[in-house]
Amino acid sequence: MTWQSSRRVVTRSVLVCGLVAGAALAGPPAASGPGARVSLQSVVDALMVEAARLTPGTDVAIAVRDLRTGEYAGASDAVPHVSASAAKVFWVAAALKKADEAKVAPLAEKVFRTSDNEASGEVIDLVGGPDAVNVYLRSLGVKNTALTKWNYGKPRRATNSPQALGNDNYLCAVDAVSFLQRLEGGALLKPGPTSRLLGWMELTPREGCGGWLGTLLPAKARASLRHKAGWLPPGCCSDDTRYNVLNDVGLVQLPEGGRYAVAILAARGPDWPRQAFFVERASCVLYRALSGAASLDCGESLAEQGGPTPVRVEDGGTPPDYDC
Repeated sequence: MTWQSSRRVVTRSVLVCGLVAGAALAGPPAASGPGARVSLQSVVDALMVEAARLTPGTDVAIAVRDLRTGEYAGASDAVPHVSASAAKVFWVAAALKKADEAKVAPLAEKVFRTSDNEASGEVIDLVGGPDAVNVYLRSLGVKNTALTKWNYGKPRRATNSPQALGNDNYLCAVDAVSFLQRLEGGALLKPGPTSRLLGWMELTPREGCGGWLGTLLPAKARASLRHKAGWLPPGCCSDDTRYNVLNDVGLVQLPEGGRYAVAILAARGPDWPRQAFFVERASCVLYRALSGAASLDCGESLAEQGGPTPVRVEDGGTPPDYDC
């Protein structure tokens, strides 16, 4: 991936950004004793420290559960984030619960292949509208996830959204991981619809834009990744300091069998490529810890230099197109 960043400012100077020399990369304290291993929480804690260095100014939330053992770790995991398209996996599950699978299928394929917004609106309609989606979400026990409005195709507005983020739809990391755990365990839907939804989650991009969870994973894990990303890039919306949303939630296969559920949410970062790199790296670091693949390169060289180097756009220049 080629990293560029636009600040939309006039400059001819070279911008140098990076971590201070010798700054530690994400990694938990070393384990000690025979067979000792560090906790998953220590890995997440280290990633949060690194987030402040790699993507300063970005609001980050992480949740992860090892579905083999039940071990859970999180940071800022109950904080609501603007969901963007990551919430569409909830909506499709709700549609499979409420409507005929034959009606859901053609829409769901568009939702997961291209994150189609109009198809997503039709999925909401199959559930019975935004209020019905929220009733379904409440039935799952999620506390910080809601659909507030969706205007693609036609206006839709919920009357029962708590509106924790005003007019924006939102989710939190722990809700996403709880949902994914139950989906993978067959606790949300009957076996047939469960299999279909998990299959649709493999239609998504494997790397790069829309595929951030998979970018730095080994090829086998990347190919089997089940996920849904959501993004509102710089310039897309009314206020970059409110949005610049880059979320990815999914299920990752481990080499010896089993999966883990993960949600990495990032928003409001002033530098989109560094924000994206952090999400990719965090996904890889979590995989490395859970798989035991100690030699896996999670972008160490780029992390050592502080992430992608921003490129300022000259006055009148065209900023990169982040809308993928």
